[in-house]
Amino acid sequence: MNVATRIDGQCLILSVTGRIAGDTVATLDQAWLTTEMRQWIVNLAGCDYVSSAGLRIFLKMAREAKANNVSLSFIDVLPSVQHIFDVTGLSQLLNVQARPREVSIEGLEFLSAGVCGQCFRLDQETIVKLYNDGVGREVAEQEKAFAKAAFVVGIPTALSYDVVVCGERTGVVYEMLDAKLFSRMIASDPKNVSSFAAELAKIAKNFHATTGNPEVFPDLKLKLSSHINALRGELSDADVDHLQGRLQAIPDAETLVHFDLHASNIMIRDGEPLIIDMGDVSRGHPLFDIGVIAMIYAYPETGNCEFVTGVPNQLGRHFYECFLDAYFSDRPPDERAIFNRNEAFLASLRLIAAMAFLPAARAMLLEKVRDFLMPRIRQEGAPN
Repeated sequence: MNVATRIDGQCLILSVTGRIAGDTVATLDQAWLTTEMRQWIVNLAGCDYVSSAGLRIFLKMAREAKANNVSLSFIDVLPSVQHIFDVTGLSQLLNVQARPREVSIEGLEFLSAGVCGQCFRLDQETIVKLYNDGVGREVAEQEKAFAKAAFVVGIPTALSYDVVVCGERTGVVYEMLDAKLFSRMIASDPKNVSSFAAELAKIAKNFHATTGNPEVFPDLKLKLSSHINALRGELSDADVDHLQGRLQAIPDAETLVHFDLHASNIMIRDGEPLIIDMGDVSRGHPLFDIGVIAMIYAYPETGNCEFVTGVPNQLGRHFYECFLDAYFSDRPPDERAIFNRNEAFLASLRLIAAMAFLPAARAMLLEKVRDFLMPRIRQEGAPN
């Protein structure tokens, strides 16, 4: 048996491969005992047998989790192991999630691709968003949970259905939207860029009018702090400490933030916006969302705007300037001043967070943070 461990913010993910029996169970026992996380996820996709010794370890984990106020779940459980949970009654005591249904993309219509994955039409009414290889199922589960919770509190978003698997990839099934991609509307009508920017500002402010439920949505500042610490050894300790100090200086808030809010994550249907890609929705200050918009649109020399949205980079810069004026027009004056002092820092945070779940792109993302944004961040933080 092999146990691979991964940490995502305050979540410990244990991926078990092989049989969990008396002669192997000690490996699992040692994998979690000393961790100080708020959530434990045990992925059993590669496990086809659990003995009574393994079940005892699961019960021990459950007791430790309860005593330490830690959330514990067992996911991707194969039918043979699900049967063991069911016949022993443990499926009634533990949070056990069966492996989702399989789908095939063979012969399906390809719709679009992004940094994290691809979208295909399943049928006339549904699409599947499949994450790239290497992105864990917990990411899809999180997106599904966040999309549902956001829809329930009134955020205009697509209806989400089940989590699915396609080979080694995971995904989420959504309703097929008969809608236009907002970024394509901007690219095809550059003369109206200021009106489009005002629309994005309205969408953002409406999103930020909602308070995030702490039982559902994570604390974004806490997650970002963990991601920044993970850069030690790749950035200097001085730069990591500087980023941490800047993060803690951003005001705390319980506002709902999307943390990937841009024109390619907005669809327009019958004149009304629908916000998609809900996997990073969190609680935090609205400035974190404005930082994502800066990362995409504020720096034409990076090519981010055209790569992510298809909007020409210089047009994206003009769009960004119009957006800032519209968004901050009725916000407290000191809020824009805080943003102006932290633009490059806030822009870096989306790239830093993406390194955690896009290992294949880590080197490219790190280069943009280290070589392009860090000099600007240091200058922002320099004394006058």
